[in-house]
Amino acid sequence: MMKPSLPAIPPSIQALVRPMLFVALGLHALILFVPLPKEQQKPPENKEAPVKITQLPTTKANSQPKLPKATLAKPNKPTLPKINRVSPNSVVQKSATQPRSDEVKTADRTPAKSQPLNKTPAIATSFADFPQYQPSTPDCFEKGLGENCRVATAALTTVESFYQSAPKAKGFTVTPAENGAGTKIFSVTAKSGETRYLSLFSDEPTTVILLSSEKITDLASLKGSVSPPADYVELLATVLPEGDRSDNPANNANPEQFGQPQMFYNVVDEAELQKGTIPELRPGIDTSPKLALGQAPATFYSATLEPELKGIFDEAAKQGQYGGGDLYRLKKGSTTIYLNLIPVKGQEGTIVVTWLKDPTKG
Repeated sequence: MMKPSLPAIPPSIQALVRPMLFVALGLHALILFVPLPKEQQKPPENKEAPVKITQLPTTKANSQPKLPKATLAKPNKPTLPKINRVSPNSVVQKSATQPRSDEVKTADRTPAKSQPLNKTPAIATSFADFPQYQPSTPDCFEKGLGENCRVATAALTTVESFYQSAPKAKGFTVTPAENGAGTKIFSVTAKSGETRYLSLFSDEPTTVILLSSEKITDLASLKGSVSPPADYVELLATVLPEGDRSDNPANNANPEQFGQPQMFYNVVDEAELQKGTIPELRPGIDTSPKLALGQAPATFYSATLEPELKGIFDEAAKQGQYGGGDLYRLKKGSTTIYLNLIPVKGQEGTIVVTWLKDPTKG
């Protein structure tokens, strides 16, 4: 028997089947390709995640396992201010205490400068509490004499009466030294043994009051005289104090300690010097020469005097030499004085001499 044959597909139907087949194949292709793009879009999400994760530790540091970072951040923030507060204080305390030890060291190196600081009140002080007649104004004739020279609006007799009684009440010994027309001069000795001259000059209608280390006998000499600034006097008094008793001259130099004593004293006889006789100082020397043992003149000037002198004077410059030592010119306003630093004979040290005129010019 013959198998029945399948009916032939009409051409019109074949024309429809073929496009549908292509469409089906296209849909299957789309279905196959659609998941692939979705899977490729997921990796970008994974790539973005690390960026967010890197930001998360900053916000989740308090609770996430990366506690070392979080714990470091926490203690550091509260403790740093404490450390900062404590450490500056400790530094300040150290800096406050270290300078004291440094001062002690410098005091060991320059005892002459550090020790007198405690004695300052007793030195410049020899005449610091010397009574002043009131009313009166300081710095007479604008000579830079400060409190050492005053002008009182009173007659000479009235001012004289005051100084014959007031200084004694404070322990000063007042002795008449010279009288003249319109002039009264007294020798005044402090408890320390230091002696100065009190000169009263009638300058109608006022009275001029002068307290100085050398005797000024007339008003004309005073008006043309030179006196070291008060700050300079206090500096030397601090660095080289006076003795606390008349038999304790402390830092006063003696003629035999000079290599060339004749340049500073009116030397009469070498034998007299050997006996301890102290001759008169040459004119122009302000006060008794002072002694600073242990430091050569150049070192004593640079380490002890120079920093202070620059603050006192407008000019402090080395001029040359005199008497075997360096001579410095010190100028403040219209006042010029001279500082002479001489090496001590036979030992290390410095003799300090203050000149009211240039000693090299006679």
